[in-house]
Amino acid sequence: MSNVDDLLDPLRFNNLSNFQLTDVRSIGGGVFAEKNTLEHLKILDLVVKAYQSVHAPTFGRLIPNTQSIVSENLNSVAFNKVLTPSKGQVIEVQAIDALANAAGTAIRIYIADATTGSRVLLYDGSSGALPNGVKVTFNSITPSILPLTIAYGQELILETISSGSVDLDLQLMTILKQQ
Repeated sequence: MSNVDDLLDPLRFNNLSNFQLTDVRSIGGGVFAEKNTLEHLKILDLVVKAYQSVHAPTFGRLIPNTQSIVSENLNSVAFNKVLTPSKGQVIEVQAIDALANAAGTAIRIYIADATTGSRVLLYDGSSGALPNGVKVTFNSITPSILPLTIAYGQELILETISSGSVDLDLQLMTILKQQ
């Protein structure tokens, strides 16, 4: 060990197998009696706080300045994966807008397990088609499915249903809860 009095050195360059009992000068007495100890503790505190600010969960709070708009154009009758969080991410969907550019398009919204492919129906709009050329905001639909939290391992799926052609513009307003 290069310097027993340096608190940062063992954290940076050594692992526990490098420490020897002979390196300990005495037992008892003052714990931090060395000259640079307080400066080293302040640096260590800053390192811990910086790590926590990036890696610690936000405990359900939204992370500022992580909002984004996800835009999709769906043009076939299918189960469309519109949002899949990356590893470690938790995303909140705050708003959904849909604009049908072709008559007769209806939708269903699911949340799905990305590993098994099984899904649960959140919204069933199959009984009535979206109005052609009119933007529909899903914040106003009762009962509201928003805000919707989607974690890593889940997917937001939008099924498009139509007797004819499908041309649907979709926008999601999202924000991160954990990254």
